[in-house]
Amino acid sequence: MISITKNADTSERLLKLFQELLNSVPEGTATLGSKRTKNNDGTIVWLTPASKSAAEFGAHSEDGELSPIDVFFGSGTTFELNGDVDKLLELVRSLGLAVISGRCEQRFGFLGVRGKIRLDGGKVYRCTDYFHPRLYPRTVLYQPYDYGSGKS
Repeated sequence: MISITKNADTSERLLKLFQELLNSVPEGTATLGSKRTKNNDGTIVWLTPASKSAAEFGAHSEDGELSPIDVFFGSGTTFELNGDVDKLLELVRSLGLAVISGRCEQRFGFLGVRGKIRLDGGKVYRCTDYFHPRLYPRTVLYQPYDYGSGKS
């Protein structure tokens, strides 16, 4: 049984936000997934695009009073967000809309992955994850979820 805490409410709100993101794209361009964490102490929710050239987008929140929200996209870039829950959820929405619109990229280097998400208005969120070695560096520029679908 899950205890009702301030952050259990955050998990419910996060799931609702991802449902809204899914509803913002044409039908069939993405699917929504969610699950409890392995230790049943948090929630993970994600959008998987139908297009292989678009980036997966997801978030994770732990049950507890002051837990951050982790946002991830593509193949392993994760941002840890801390602060007021209402502001964090609005930021997750903005980041999600940017990923859905294809305004994100990942640079796979020799020792790590550097991810970028460009929000409306020009603000860029960046994160580098080390110890993900790649023999051949490359940059992946992700496409919008509805890219090439013929749907609007």
